[in-house]
Amino acid sequence: MLSGLALLLLVCLLHMFVTAQGNPWSQSLGCDEYLGSGKVMDKCGVCGGDNTACKLVSGLFQQHSLNKVGYHKIVEIPEGATKINVTETVKSRNYLALKSRSGRSIINGNWAIDRPGEYEGVGTMFTYRRPNEVTSTAGESFLAEGPTNEILDVYVIYQQPNPGVSFEFILPSDNPPQHPNHRPGGEAPHSY
Repeated sequence: MLSGLALLLLVCLLHMFVTAQGNPWSQSLGCDEYLGSGKVMDKCGVCGGDNTACKLVSGLFQQHSLNKVGYHKIVEIPEGATKINVTETVKSRNYLALKSRSGRSIINGNWAIDRPGEYEGVGTMFTYRRPNEVTSTAGESFLAEGPTNEILDVYVIYQQPNPGVSFEFILPSDNPPQHPNHRPGGEAPHSY
């Protein structure tokens, strides 16, 4: 049993620690796994980073009318990309499609439309969403954390005027973004 003096000393020491350090039970664990460090992951995935180890690539494919029904490449996502978000600006009868540079269809390939869900490809998992509520105006989308281990080509399957498709992903600073090479009339340089 602790004597009264020892117990008082223990309580005083605990009070001094909490006063000097703040309440350790109310502090959160930083990304460095130290209690109370305050460090968080930056957009590049660097613990305590300053967002300079990567760059955000974003754009909007707005070509309203394309020459023919079918697959039209809208952007190339390089190897190493993270935080991928491709979203139709509003719902349409068009579809989004993904294909790896090695030729593997990931979502909506070969004229087959996939159900919304989770799809694995190029080293990451994609969440494919296609709102089907009659009253919804949200367009379809796919998201992935990455990183990708191969180049990924993004297509729109054109069936009606394109309302626009936004894309966004993060690349390591030493990996320059690749922009699509559109031909006159919106023809994709590579066929699906």
